[in-house]
Amino acid sequence: MEIVHVKDQNKWLAVNDEVQIGELNYAIKDGILTINHTEVDGYYRGNKIAEDMVLATAEFARTEDMKIALECSFAEKVFEKHPKLKDILA
Repeated sequence: MEIVHVKDQNKWLAVNDEVQIGELNYAIKDGILTINHTEVDGYYRGNKIAEDMVLATAEFARTEDMKIALECSFAEKVFEKHPKLKDILA
């Protein structure tokens, strides 16, 4: 399984054996990256795939000097679980 950034479409994909099993969508405006939605195929839930996509998005935002806003309730839970991410919250 790998996490792939499709930057020109503002999303991250979780791919297993060339099949998409998860997706995280975001928008960028005025230097703020907003995580809109995270979804993983039901068969793969519980394997931290969605969490990995949120963490990859956070790392991307950090390297691009952006702040993050959260519209996705799952992403909010990941940020609560990882206090080290609070410095990039908008």
